[in-house]
Amino acid sequence: MLSFRFKESFKTALAMTTAYGIALAMDWEKPYWAAFAVAFIGLATVGQSLNKGAMRMLGTLLGGLMAFVILALFPQDRWGFILALSLVFAFCTYMRMGDSHQYFWQVVGVALAIIALSAGFDPVNAFDIAVLRAQETALGILVYSLVTVLVWPSRTEPEFNATVDSLASTQLRLFQAYMMEMRGQGGTEQGDALHAEAMQNQSQFSLLLDAAVTDSFEVWEVRRQWRLYRAKVEEFAWAMASWRDGFSGLQGLDLDALLPNLRDFDEEIQARLADIGRMQTGQSPSRQPQDVVLRPDTGQIDGLSHFQVAALTAARTQLQALARVTRSLFEIASELHGLGRAASEQREEPRSTHGFVPDPERLTASVRVMAILWMAYLAGVYIPDIPNLVGFIIMSGSIGITFVSMPQISASILLLPLSVSLLFAGFVYLLIMPSMSSYFELGPLIFLVTFAICYLFFNPRQVISRQAGLSVFAVVTGITNEQQYDFVSFADSTSMVMLVLLILVIVTYFPIWIHPRKVFVQLLARFFRSAEYLLSTMRWDPDGTPTRVDLWRKRFHTRELATLPGKLGTWVHTIDPGILGHTPPQQVQTLVNHLQALSYRMQALLEARTKPQADFLVQELLSDVRAWRLLAQRACGQLSHDPASGRHATFRSELDRVLNHLEARVEEVLNRATGAQFSEMDGEHFYGLLGAYRSVSEALVDYAGTASAIDWARWRESRF
Repeated sequence: MLSFRFKESFKTALAMTTAYGIALAMDWEKPYWAAFAVAFIGLATVGQSLNKGAMRMLGTLLGGLMAFVILALFPQDRWGFILALSLVFAFCTYMRMGDSHQYFWQVVGVALAIIALSAGFDPVNAFDIAVLRAQETALGILVYSLVTVLVWPSRTEPEFNATVDSLASTQLRLFQAYMMEMRGQGGTEQGDALHAEAMQNQSQFSLLLDAAVTDSFEVWEVRRQWRLYRAKVEEFAWAMASWRDGFSGLQGLDLDALLPNLRDFDEEIQARLADIGRMQTGQSPSRQPQDVVLRPDTGQIDGLSHFQVAALTAARTQLQALARVTRSLFEIASELHGLGRAASEQREEPRSTHGFVPDPERLTASVRVMAILWMAYLAGVYIPDIPNLVGFIIMSGSIGITFVSMPQISASILLLPLSVSLLFAGFVYLLIMPSMSSYFELGPLIFLVTFAICYLFFNPRQVISRQAGLSVFAVVTGITNEQQYDFVSFADSTSMVMLVLLILVIVTYFPIWIHPRKVFVQLLARFFRSAEYLLSTMRWDPDGTPTRVDLWRKRFHTRELATLPGKLGTWVHTIDPGILGHTPPQQVQTLVNHLQALSYRMQALLEARTKPQADFLVQELLSDVRAWRLLAQRACGQLSHDPASGRHATFRSELDRVLNHLEARVEEVLNRATGAQFSEMDGEHFYGLLGAYRSVSEALVDYAGTASAIDWARWRESRF
């Protein structure tokens, strides 16, 4: 029985050999462009490969169009030409680091650089170069697509269905674990493990969906419903995280007594999630969803403090949100499997209405890729005898766009795979290929080399080594019908690659120094600056009308608050253990987890703050709420300057003092309130806001406790 590894390596080798053979038979220049298409679109399943091939083809066409525009605008102005090229290339880099179509924008940038630079040095043949690039890319895509469809086709649908089933099962187990944790019947370890598993399944589901739409007619028919299901899965994850973040305020409460129908609610949600999983395996649901509204026991609530009531109200709100999203998931799953139809209000997919908000990391990557292009171009202008100048600049941009998009990767990581690839390709080019006289001899060599590289570097973590091996082999050998062999050519290729690596090393330090320790601290500081700014916008000002700039700044800082914990998580494993000292790496990951919790709670506070409050409560509690806001704002300001400034005991005592005073004032004010002044809706909004204050305070204290256990003094030491 042949392994999956063998089959995929064989398919790539067969496609590579066929693409080279057709390009040579057609007497096309640069057949390795077709080889590049084969090397870079090969993925595990038919759908994934076809999707990537389509993006490569469309990206090549758009890149060629952009190149023509730049060549038309700056036909004789080399400085205007490189400025325009680098700006458009930077735009492609910015888009490549977005949430969707990443590979498309990478191909646009690479095709732009290849066509514009090649034609810029040979403008008479600009159109021919663009056409050649497009047709050879199309050839590589077509050949690989046919091979992957006809030879041992691996469909996405089975893996997709298994992932959906696993996701539904994990959602059920996660809800069960969180419900036990809320009741104080279990620790956090099981919930943490299931949360990580759910996030992995959710990411895999989102990745496989587009591929399944391509290679499965059954999935394509209901692609709209599947995309809506994906949006609801993300909404479910958000609701679960928000629900769990409020557990600290429920400690010591008898929830079954406070919420008499909590068990019925628990059983209903579990039944829905179980039926969703059952439908994903082709079975009919055991029952239809039943409406269960959590109603508190007013007699039991009277004995609680106002912050306990607020925590209970917040938990009820989050559980009702879970009820809504699980019902939506149930109805969409029913429609997907022909067992019903989702409600009409769920037919439209969610659309973003936030407008453009710049991302500092994407802007940084854009600046760095511009620096790479300019360094390569200036080296070609002012340093004589740069080998293969056009190829040098093109390679700088092509590798650079990937390098800056993954700033956690050091340039030194590329040294070993590129060096080994150069030596291997040089051995084949100088010692084996000169003895060959026809494609019947060359073809088996291409097949064996491609198969060996793909088989040895099959692991997804070795993708850089695999792509480096294939691309360097194609460039160094330079296979054409009129083949020439020259050691100087190999030496030039080696020099070109080493110069590109040198530029990447320089860009690590200039114009923006990318050091994991410094980046981590800078991201921490930005998080707390954003939190400080958002807290400053929460002051009560009924007559104030925010300007467009104010609204834009708030959107920017809200996005920073939501995205920075995830960005920090990508840097945790890149920090030098020597900097950590006696601090275990898990402590830094715990710090990021607490920061994520603070992010969720701050976002919940922002949402609660937008809900209308009773006027008399606002007037009576204005100074007390302001005292809490200023304290939290000052704490975030201190943390933005020094992550170790938050002393756990100090934070705890100050926040408890302010919150206890606020609770006493709430007690006093509510005792004087009348029914006309305080409706049931006002109560829900007010207690939700109080719960958000308490949650943010607890999250700040938790963060300070974790941060105080980290040896920040070692982080400040100068290291070279």
